[in-house]
Amino acid sequence: IADVPAADPLVVIDEADNNGVPTVAFVSDVSDGNTCPETITRTYSVTDACANVITVTQIITVNDITNPTGTAPANITVQCIGDVPASDVTLITDEADNCTAAPVVQHVSDVSDGNTCPETITRTYSITDDCANTINVTQTIVVDDTTNPTASAPAGITVQCIGDVPAPDPTLITDEADNCSVPTVAFVSDVSDGNTCPETITRTYSVTDNCANVITVTQIITVNDITN
Repeated sequence: IADVPAADPLVVIDEADNNGVPTVAFVSDVSDGNTCPETITRTYSVTDACANVITVTQIITVNDITNPTGTAPANITVQCIGDVPASDVTLITDEADNCTAAPVVQHVSDVSDGNTCPETITRTYSITDDCANTINVTQTIVVDDTTNPTASAPAGITVQCIGDVPAPDPTLITDEADNCSVPTVAFVSDVSDGNTCPETITRTYSVTDNCANVITVTQIITVNDITN
């Protein structure tokens, strides 16, 4: 609406009369009250020296067809799905429009690619002006757990005979933890040093999270017969 030019009788250039040059004057601007588009009927009068008068009208159409502008929030990477921040329209700080002082920013959707490790979420915001011209901007959120789980190794033990070596037992590890998931503990191997009296067996367990980040912990089992 601010682009509507001021009334100017000089735009009427062919005024004529049988008795001298008539006078052109601005009469009124009348809006139809609509928006997008709004039609303004601008009226000028053309009057001769004897007050004979006609009116001429100019149609001014106000119709914003220009999209607003704005910049998407910066892409981010987080470790866990629970770390994905809530949508926040205030992250878009430069929304602008040629006619609307404050175009409206709204969250549209979060769409996952359905993958894991990493999972990519496309977050979409819309920017809309008063005439419903709109654009979408997208933020990419990558969910990728790169942090290893943690756990403590079972305490070492000493037995008398090789037959006394207990079977592997992942439940001996009781403090396994991870930043995103409940890790899985599994037996990996028993490796002997090949000696006797004593023989040392290194028992290894793996601790693995849902993104295949893994650590190993070891238990030392000493086989040493000290009985006469």
